[in-house]
Amino acid sequence: MPFKIIFAMFYDFILLCAVWFAAAIPFVVWQGGGFADNDKINLAFQVYLIAITYIYLSYFWTQTGQTPGLRTWKLQLLREDNYILTRHNANLRFLLMVLFIAVSWIGLFLPKKQLLHDQFAKTKIVPVSRDDNE
Repeated sequence: MPFKIIFAMFYDFILLCAVWFAAAIPFVVWQGGGFADNDKINLAFQVYLIAITYIYLSYFWTQTGQTPGLRTWKLQLLREDNYILTRHNANLRFLLMVLFIAVSWIGLFLPKKQLLHDQFAKTKIVPVSRDDNE
């Protein structure tokens, strides 16, 4: 299952790149092409993209527990008590994901076989049984 999680993350990253591209258009039109030269506007743009990422991911996490990548690989994100994430759980998971983004994958090779931010947020990615998906 660790490889399915990695593939699902890669799939979601590709879709997120498309979302970032679409979300960047109004910002670039508003600020003009040279906004990257201004440090304050550049920081605002980065915060804007992080907010877009949060909205995109937390929506799926709190609605069905499945981002498009997780759904494709027949996986689901749940709390440790097997319920879908609440807004609080999604906020904590997103914050931990941002903090541990470079090393979170190491958790896939530990006994729990879960990402580090999932272990700390008390969430888990589990396979979806065929009956649950229909």
